[in-house]
Amino acid sequence: MSKLARDNRNADLARIHMAKAQLGLDDATYRTVLMAQGSVSSARDLDHAGRQRVLRYLEAQGAAPAKKRPFGQPEKIVWLWKKLSETQRIRDGSPQALLAFIARVTGAGYSHARFLPVADATKVIEALKAMLNRPKADAQP
Repeated sequence: MSKLARDNRNADLARIHMAKAQLGLDDATYRTVLMAQGSVSSARDLDHAGRQRVLRYLEAQGAAPAKKRPFGQPEKIVWLWKKLSETQRIRDGSPQALLAFIARVTGAGYSHARFLPVADATKVIEALKAMLNRPKADAQP
C-alpha cells in the first residue's frame, strides 16, 4: 500500500471514529452500521468504497463532515504562482518558469513541486508570499 493510500485510509478511519463519537453510537449499533454498510464488523477491514459508504451513512445520520485541508504545500505553491501571474507580478507564469524559480530558491532542481521536501516547500511558499505581498512597481507614485 502506498503512503498516500495509507494516509487516506487512516484519515477515513479517523473520520469514521469521530462520527461514531459525535453520534454517540454504542458498540453494538456501530458494528451493525459497519455490517449493513460495509459487510464487515471492524472498520479496519473496510476497503475504500466501504469506508466512503459508512462515512456517507454516518453523515446522513447527523455526523458533521470532517473538514478537509483545501490543499497541501505543492498545490499552494502552484496556486501562489498562478496568483502572481494573474496579478502580473511575474513575466512568465508557465510551469517551467515555476520550476526554475524553485531551483533558484532551493538550490536544487525538481521536476514538480510535489517532490519538494517540506523544508524546501516552505522556503518556496514564503518566497512566493513575499512576492505577492510586495507592492507592484507600476503602482508606486
